[in-house]
Amino acid sequence: MGQNRHSTRKTTRRIATCGVFCALAVVMLGLGAIIEVLDLTASAAAALILLPVLLCYGGKFAWLSYAVTATLGVLLMPQSLAAWMYAGLTGFYPMVKRGLDKLPRVLGWLIKLLLLTAVLFLYLAVFFFIFMGGEGSFTDAFFQGFGETDSPPVMAWAVVGLSVFTFVLFDLLIDRLLILYYIKWQKRVERWMKP
Repeated sequence: MGQNRHSTRKTTRRIATCGVFCALAVVMLGLGAIIEVLDLTASAAAALILLPVLLCYGGKFAWLSYAVTATLGVLLMPQSLAAWMYAGLTGFYPMVKRGLDKLPRVLGWLIKLLLLTAVLFLYLAVFFFIFMGGEGSFTDAFFQGFGETDSPPVMAWAVVGLSVFTFVLFDLLIDRLLILYYIKWQKRVERWMKP
């Protein structure tokens, strides 16, 4: 009975701590909704806020925190690109990356780029069926979804290239923050989070 009570307290403490991190991540998404220039930055920062949950409590609590943050972000800020970007890629990417980094380097990067391609394709499909009403061609959706209507087609390809470049930078940022975490912050964070 005492062991069960200790386990319940431990789980309750972890859920409460995850709630604090989720609240911080939702505030960051809200900042991205208010200051639209920061929407992609806020999306990435919200994902990085949940890294201690992943590192201290494991995947189960990290996925739960992602689901809560993504749901709240999309429900509270449905017009915000930051919330949708978080729900669609940046929020779950640190958990997926953890598994993909265990694969051989080339295979891991290939799967990461396929994941980005799938997310961009999903974005275009949503744009095509919702905003264009399924009329026109998918090529039109590509150029209108990644560029302005009057901009030359090269702009749409430039946006795709910048998306890939930004994705690679986000991946490298996670790696660098993990190094910093293990060198400087691990003892303090684990003491506070009490895994």
